[in-house]
Parts: sequence; C-alpha cells; structure tokens
Amino acid sequence: MRLSYYIAACLPLLLSLPVFSQWGGWGSSYNTGSVISSNGSGTQGDYHVEFWQQSSGDIGSMTLGEGGDFNCQWEYNDNILFRKGVRPGSSDLVVVYDADYNPQGNSYLCVYGWFKNPLVEYYIIESWGTWKPPGQPKKSSFETEEGKYDIFENTRNGASIEGDNVTFQQYWSVRTERRTEGAITVGDHFQAWKSAGMNIGSFYEVAFNVEAYRSGGGSADVKMQIMTKNEYEEYIGTGIGRGFGSNKTAIIPLQNNYKSSMLYNALGQKIAGISEREPVRGLNSVLLNNANKASNVYFIIPEKR
Repeated sequence: MRLSYYIAACLPLLLSLPVFSQWGGWGSSYNTGSVISSNGSGTQGDYHVEFWQQSSGDIGSMTLGEGGDFNCQWEYNDNILFRKGVRPGSSDLVVVYDADYNPQGNSYLCVYGWFKNPLVEYYIIESWGTWKPPGQPKKSSFETEEGKYDIFENTRNGASIEGDNVTFQQYWSVRTERRTEGAITVGDHFQAWKSAGMNIGSFYEVAFNVEAYRSGGGSADVKMQIMTKNEYEEYIGTGIGRGFGSNKTAIIPLQNNYKSSMLYNALGQKIAGISEREPVRGLNSVLLNNANKASNVYFIIPEKR
C-alpha cells in the first residue's frame, strides 16, 4: 500500500475537490442533511444516491452530507445498501474515501456498480465485517499501487437493475488486508478482470457503497469523492508544489524501522531510502533526503512487502 501515508496527509484536500459529473439522474432530488429510511434513489448535486433494503422489516437510515459524503446506520437486516456514485461511470475514475466504519456481522465497504450487456454486479471490497466475501475459491490475484487484491466470479439469481429474479454474474476484487481510507483507481480492477477472462460490458454505475447482509447492526461515516484520473493527477501535481512546512516536504509519522523503508513520491515512483529526519515544532517528523532536502516533494513510507 505505497500511497497510504500520502493519502492520509492529503485526503482532506482531495475530498474537497469538485466531483466529475457525467450522468443524468432520476427519482428524488435530495439536499445536504436529507435522511432516507426507505427504498429510494435520486440525485444530490453531481451524485446519484440510492438506499435499498431487501425487506420492509429491515431498519436503517442514510443521512446525506456534502458532495459524496454520507452517514448510515442499520439494525438487524436481510440485505441493505447505502451508496453514492456517478452514472454511467467509466474506467477513467478514481474514488478517494475515508470512512469511520463499524460493522457488526456481515458487511462490506466497497466500490460498487453494474455493467450491462452482459449484466454484471461488481464489487471492489476495501473492508468487511466478520465474514470475508465472497466465500469461494479465488480466480486469480493482482497488485496495484493501492494494494493486493484477489479476484472472484460467481453466478447469482436475484434482484438486479433489470428486475427481480434475474440471473447475472458477480465480479469481485477483494483486498488481502482491510483498509478504510485511500484511493481506488477503478480501471485497474476492470483491466484485471478482463485479463482473467471476465467480460466487461457497458457502464451503468460507479458508486461507493456500504452494504450489510444479515448483519446485527452497524454504522459508517463516509467522506468520499469521485474524480477522473487526470483530475486526480492534476491535483497531486498541484499538491506537490504546496507541500507542508518551510521546506515544502510532507509532514507524516515515521515507522519505528524507518531506515529500512523506501520513499515514494506522490505518483508512487520510488525516490530513495530515508537518510534523515528533522523534528518540526508541534508537528510530526519531516522526511528528507540528501538532495536539496527534498524541496517540493511529498515523501511517503510504503508498507513493507
């Protein structure tokens, strides 16, 4: 997870960017602060919003924040979904998120959506509750700058965007280790699925989703933005110029074994080993190298492989 510390430092700024809007919505028109507690969908600004529960006995609610943000909570349920996203979406999107996620029982924190022709429901699972989905042998594995994922595929019959009791495929990318904040380049997953022989049809939706299935309850407070890859990279380039502190270097916590770690810039490119650190009054350490004290460069510490 090479970008984890970079994302932690820059996530508040990334989440303040305007969303990439490319879809036409339908249904209700929601506002910041709207509370949804029964099946419904619609738009809030540039996002499509949906609350779905399988049975009338399910208990849950979704409170809409600004932009892609939302808060949700649920009690025991058969199946319940809370999501915000863009329609139809594309492979050229990055989802940046930070979630306070507290599931009890079966639940997923994920990117979620559908393809049409063929009809496919897909999940990019970032974290989960007591059960790691989808509970079957993996098809393959792959690694991106954002982490390692296992790939799964199965056939399901049930509710879909084309009606109830429909048979469709489900595609899954499931992280090998949980996380609750970061960036997800969705095109990396779509390409990995193609490489595994899984057909990608036309786009219907790319959304950030909290789902619970026969769960005892839980909650999630989600901060989220969806943007194009160019918007994401442009922002990172601008962020590098800003920096933190007088030397415009990233101010981030150090691991205890920092001397054995490697440094990467904001684009995930390896720079050098850490050679020194300087304390900054009232702040965490600033990471530096020997070349001009890393002026105008964000340094990040990857997790050890």
